[in-house]
Amino acid sequence: MSVESESKIIRAPIACILGHIDHGKTSLLDYIRGTVVQQREAAGITQHIGASYFPTDDIKAFLQKSKKEFAEKEIKLPGILVIDTPGHAAFLNLRKRGGAVADIAILVVDVTAGTMPITWESVRILKERKTPFVIAANKIDRISGWKSKQDADFLDSYNSQKPHVKEFLDEKILQIMGNFLEEGFKGIDRYDKIKDFTQKIAIVPTSAKTGEGISTLLMVLMGLVQQYLTQNLKFSEGPAKGVVLEVKKQKGQGVTLDVLIYDGIIHKGDDFIVGGLDKPIKSKVRALLRPKPLDEIRDPRQKFDSEEMVSAAAGIKILAPNIDDVVAGSPFKAVGKGSDEASVYKAIEDEVQSIRIKTDKAGVVLKADTLGSLEALENHFSNNDVKISIADVGPIKKEDVMNANIVKHIDPYSAAVLGFGVDILPEAKEQATIDNIRIFTNDVIYRLLEDYIEYRDTRKAQDTAKGLSELILPAKLKMFPDYIFRNSDPAVFGVRVEAGTLYPKVPLITSEGIKARRVHQIQDKGQTLDKAGKDAEVAISIRGIEIGRDIGKDETLYVSIPESHVRQLMGTFINELTIDQKEALREYIILMRKLNHPWWGM
Repeated sequence: MSVESESKIIRAPIACILGHIDHGKTSLLDYIRGTVVQQREAAGITQHIGASYFPTDDIKAFLQKSKKEFAEKEIKLPGILVIDTPGHAAFLNLRKRGGAVADIAILVVDVTAGTMPITWESVRILKERKTPFVIAANKIDRISGWKSKQDADFLDSYNSQKPHVKEFLDEKILQIMGNFLEEGFKGIDRYDKIKDFTQKIAIVPTSAKTGEGISTLLMVLMGLVQQYLTQNLKFSEGPAKGVVLEVKKQKGQGVTLDVLIYDGIIHKGDDFIVGGLDKPIKSKVRALLRPKPLDEIRDPRQKFDSEEMVSAAAGIKILAPNIDDVVAGSPFKAVGKGSDEASVYKAIEDEVQSIRIKTDKAGVVLKADTLGSLEALENHFSNNDVKISIADVGPIKKEDVMNANIVKHIDPYSAAVLGFGVDILPEAKEQATIDNIRIFTNDVIYRLLEDYIEYRDTRKAQDTAKGLSELILPAKLKMFPDYIFRNSDPAVFGVRVEAGTLYPKVPLITSEGIKARRVHQIQDKGQTLDKAGKDAEVAISIRGIEIGRDIGKDETLYVSIPESHVRQLMGTFINELTIDQKEALREYIILMRKLNHPWWGM
């Protein structure tokens, strides 16, 4: 038996941090680390899983800043490894990977905005994986009238606020609690009102800007793990298992692997098998490099520590030969003494191949930089009814364009190549020009999807708008500020149709040019309507916006009409429009010109 096994090195617990875009996940970690990792991410959104290790001594030092008695509490754990995951819907599968290895999770919710669709997506993942979680109700510093106390324990800060400020925060937390109760969660409350944390979900109000409540969150998190989950933490034994986070070329080191080790032990000199572009790759650990405490493996501020052995849980950098073709996001397994190398190889091969897609059906060609991104793209595109013919890892090549050209003869709207975080090879650009194939690239997945859908829908509109019934028609609405029935999720409010006819599913835009998303339903006296004509006073619902944040309470709204529809309405169908429809269309065109849209000089 090895020395490591005899000494029974307890595995550090893994915490996964999840939540909606821009609700402050990375910022919470950055506050503790004192880094600015988030500023280096595309569009301020975490695009790949990162890992940071927080040793117990450093956690205690942080707690000392807030409350001395916090730092004096006994913590028997070696530390905690936090996986920082992408926060939007595109990364469902990556979050599942994070959730799969996590012992506990932090679900971040902007207390001022409340729960969002991606919040519930995260909750569903945690529920499926039976992962306990704590809710960080973040951004309390944005509560109107809030007087911040740097690094304070939440209750110390809360008790110093004016009564009306406390009441407002209480209302926001009650709203979150109500949303969870509606989703079937029976027990949820603010942490200081909970006696049995195994029976209720704890809400800890925090601010990633001022540090308020972060020490409280850490205490609740560590207390939960220590009190209820320690018995589930395995001792680090046997060959290491993990997942490749990144494959990078480092100056002076060549190609390196950033790996999350979630089980077992790895030594310098160990053989390992990992997923490759064409087949699994076997290599040997030449060096094990660990980021210094509180550093971030993706972009550490300091140099790494060289280690002879690393036990789970850990985010490490591995130097090894012949790893140029390793695919990020693939499983990683060390080959220990007595291990069946063939079965390890087969397991890795099966998992990698299950992610790649190659079908005969018409669909877009999808290329991504990592297997994790590819899984996320597949899931996000499929959920938005975008068919995929081929999905693979690597740069966009001539072959990809030729495959898209084959699709063009079956479904011209799917004849496109989409790339996330990848380069376009010169031969691919040349072939795309010859075949008239569109190539879309972006480093933010939801924008990549939006760009393609806008292109697809515009082409469809141009090709299929043969009659007035197929066009989006103009309409003008005026909100009733006194009839805001629900602010968000979905927003429900009263309007008067001042011109034209309003239909469900049409997108709206404010008189200031702010997109207000699509009308979900039209209702009158509880009855769902399929349209509402001029002078009708009805209630409409819109998903994905919040009144008071995204739009005001007293807006003038217009139906947002695609360029191709406007041109047909102004040309072929101008005599088919009513006087008020023409007026609404005229005002809409003036608005577009005012916003300097490139095609509104017509």
